[in-house]
Amino acid sequence: MKTLYFAILFCITFNSYAGDIACSGKITLLMADHKSCVDSNNKKQLAFRLEGSPIWICNNSDAASSLVLKAKFENKAVSVYMSDENNATCESHAQYIKPSYTFIF
Repeated sequence: MKTLYFAILFCITFNSYAGDIACSGKITLLMADHKSCVDSNNKKQLAFRLEGSPIWICNNSDAASSLVLKAKFENKAVSVYMSDENNATCESHAQYIKPSYTFIF
């Protein structure tokens, strides 16, 4: 039964984010107060790097910043979904990109 739920969730997730790429891993670095990392209310948010990736990723909200802090301090992995425009990869994306979604697992 759990396998069925996982398969359904995977299919829904895959179809929902077909235009995004998923970058996963543990958070290696956190940075606060970078001028490029602001949310829609112009409030500064945390930036972070995933293991094996040279790019900085900016959070979009206080909730996302809290999720990233939790993942870092509990040594958990995250998965971020980002635009795949110009066939970008997790390693070649522009610096300080804002993801569409952030998940912790």
